[in-house]
Amino acid sequence: MTAATGTRALPARALEGSLAQLKQWRAAASESLAEFRRWATINRVLDEQTSARLAHLERRLGSERLTIAFVAEYSRGKTELINALCFADLGTRLLPSGLGRTTLCPTEILWDPSRPPSIRLLPIGTRESPKALREYIAEMDTWKEIALDPTNVEAVAEACKAITESMTVAGPVAVNLGLLPEATERVEIPRWRYAVINFPHPLLETGLTILDTPGYNTMGAEPEITVNRIPDAAAIVFMLGADTGVTRSDRELWGEHIQTIHGVEQSCYVVLNKIDGLRDGFKPETQVLSEIDRQVRSSAEALHVEPTRVFALSAKQGLISRIQDDRDGLIKSRLYRLEQALGRGMVHQRRLDHAAAIRAETRSAFAESRALIESRLGFARDQLEELVALQGRNQKLVEALARKASSERIRIEQARAVMMAARTVHNRHVDELTRLLDPNTIRDAGIKTRTAVQASAFSSGIGQTLDQFFRHARERMKASVELIHEARSMMGSVARKFREEYQVASVEVPEFATGRFFVELDRLEERCARDFKGAGSLLTRRRSTLSSLFFDSVVLNVIHVFEIADREVRTWMNGFIRPLDAQLTAFQEQSNNRIEGMGRIQNAETDLVARLEELKKLAADVETQLRQWEAHQERVAAWIDVEKEASLA
Repeated sequence: MTAATGTRALPARALEGSLAQLKQWRAAASESLAEFRRWATINRVLDEQTSARLAHLERRLGSERLTIAFVAEYSRGKTELINALCFADLGTRLLPSGLGRTTLCPTEILWDPSRPPSIRLLPIGTRESPKALREYIAEMDTWKEIALDPTNVEAVAEACKAITESMTVAGPVAVNLGLLPEATERVEIPRWRYAVINFPHPLLETGLTILDTPGYNTMGAEPEITVNRIPDAAAIVFMLGADTGVTRSDRELWGEHIQTIHGVEQSCYVVLNKIDGLRDGFKPETQVLSEIDRQVRSSAEALHVEPTRVFALSAKQGLISRIQDDRDGLIKSRLYRLEQALGRGMVHQRRLDHAAAIRAETRSAFAESRALIESRLGFARDQLEELVALQGRNQKLVEALARKASSERIRIEQARAVMMAARTVHNRHVDELTRLLDPNTIRDAGIKTRTAVQASAFSSGIGQTLDQFFRHARERMKASVELIHEARSMMGSVARKFREEYQVASVEVPEFATGRFFVELDRLEERCARDFKGAGSLLTRRRSTLSSLFFDSVVLNVIHVFEIADREVRTWMNGFIRPLDAQLTAFQEQSNNRIEGMGRIQNAETDLVARLEELKKLAADVETQLRQWEAHQERVAAWIDVEKEASLA
């Protein structure tokens, strides 16, 4: 890490560079998809629904955001680390940190150019409402808004102190808000329930969203944060203090809200902060490094993670060093190690996720478009061979070919009859699946469950009511899965019949993974059991608060599972019937063209030559289309081959 002049080089801003590269990758991949979609639409090899799905994927790639969630108990230095990682280039602390400047409410920091720079603050009193936290995002009148001037960083930093505001209320008020299990005297509580800081900054302009969460008690009161926002984050930074070690509250916060998240082994980065306190000016550096290594191993063992996932650093030293352009101080802070790990791990994982989504969405689109192109090319070549054979032959051969075309037409009519019967069964399956997976039915069940919980006089009845809700959801999902298997069996039979009896190109019957929906229901039911059926929850929360929290954090997520299942099942069902219909229509057009061509040949010998020229041009045009298809397919495949790219790197 030495420059050409012999001085130590400042480590590069790896996170900002990686996010910028990801943004460029998304833009390039989206443009490749758009080029293919436009080309396929012009050449009539893609239906409207598939084209619309590709366009939706392009928009997702263009507007996608990555969230880094910072989780820790109070006084572990979360806000200071955010300042050091993201905003040191401003030359001051953007977010309030330090003694007496603790962030008291969950705070989201992002840049949305469609809104003016501002701080939006949601009053803590909204916790008494049955509305979910996400439902307040679009309600502008409920929030207090503070306008920001991005050119005046000091004024922005002063305005950000609002997220540390508190107020004193009577004990029962705090209990009703779900912030304390019990209280008799006046207590101090956060003034705000949630904060959104909309601020133009190069790092946020790449699509990064930062989520700064308060400590254990506040997080436990907001299931929306623990059930949705943190598990959905691209990266979770869990912080400990070198001055405190792994405390009991650290273990509880980790065990209840982080360790249970699916895939946490890849998405979570444990930070051991405040290592600057281990340097007292007298200890040799080797002794300091040995103590840091010991604490890293001890922290990893306490949380049951690999030591390589623990990053010892000093956020305070890193921030000051970056502001002062102190190379040696930044290297000692070790801040850049976490930044490099986030840049490599989080960004690469998100590219893998995007690549998987593109691969899944384009697989059928490329297969469908190629099948149509090859069908056109096969038709043109067959016609050429037949017409070339016709030259110089007698009328009997022409009549034989006409009989062949007539036979094909009869076969197509038979296939049409089978297609109508298959479509009837297919539509019946679609209607039944739509009924079983209707999210509104689950919403109604959730509302009834919320009402039953609120009216329940005994704790045992609450548990039975919650179990009944999940039993209802599982029964509908199980019936849907059985119907999906039945539909796939029907699809396979129809595809074989078309291929073997009517010589229509085979349509692939894709697999449809259903286990993931049950996995998600299992996860939500486990979370429900822990958060709402435990004795602590039943004894410390009012029935109205418990029922609202259950609806916000569990029911809405179950509804989301059914929404995804409903949307993906529709797409999967259409992915069979539409290509089969397209193949049959193409076969019909080819047969009509064959009969028409035979008629022209019979009318005049000169028509044969003209028809040959038409078919030669058609074959050449379709061959060009096939080469263009291959170029588009290779271009999209190159963008989504992230694993190969990583291995080459």
